[in-house]
Amino acid sequence: MKHAILTIKWGTEFSSEHVNILFRAAKDMSSLDFQFICMTDDPKGLDENIVNLPIPMSGLDAFPKTEGAWPKLCLFHPELAEKLEITVFLDIDTVLTGNIDPFFDDPGETLRMLSCGPRWRNFDPSFEPVGATGVFTYRPSFHTNIFDAFRKDPEAAYNNNDVEQGFVAAHARKKDYYPLEWIQSFKYHLRRQYLMDIFVPPLKPAPETLMVAFHGFPRPHFVADKTSRWARFPRCGLQRPKWLIEYWDKYKER
Repeated sequence: MKHAILTIKWGTEFSSEHVNILFRAAKDMSSLDFQFICMTDDPKGLDENIVNLPIPMSGLDAFPKTEGAWPKLCLFHPELAEKLEITVFLDIDTVLTGNIDPFFDDPGETLRMLSCGPRWRNFDPSFEPVGATGVFTYRPSFHTNIFDAFRKDPEAAYNNNDVEQGFVAAHARKKDYYPLEWIQSFKYHLRRQYLMDIFVPPLKPAPETLMVAFHGFPRPHFVADKTSRWARFPRCGLQRPKWLIEYWDKYKER
């Protein structure tokens, strides 16, 4: 199949239900025919229409560094190059808010990435872009060098990079970035300021926003859960965004 959405789940931070929610939302918000693939060490509970693949370690027994998401390096494994064409990778904690078809524009040999750092935080294109791996579009066959470089010397990769996305961006032969307005950050752009969040819920995504990234804490399921606070001190985490609750209720397990 020409188009694919790919995500990766390992450990216990995310459940199969969280993957299923992303899958259902993606099917609802794209007009394209695509295959949804989850690379995982535990496929139990995944929707039967999700293709599950083992995480290809290729002789790497473990990823000892705990900061960052180093198993994502397997997204550039040569095995995927043989199976996938135009592929959109999404972190499991991505919330879709608009039609995602533009993310499938053919990147050719380029790794098309979310831009993080001050450029994204301030929505200011005058800042230098910093590549992030929360969302990216690629043809895996053009980027196996990233995994090969990691496999050759993982210790150097750990020592020279705080998190995996710095390594990925540094080793991508060609890269560009999505338009800033396509992806908002819940933490940077929608969460209210301290004290204001006691009284009013987080903002609704802008009309032109296609995805909201919940990078780090809080995860979207914490914010949508009506039974507990979702924020850490000094924020209160009492007010919840109606748009996210409706999204979660629509796509969660029936």
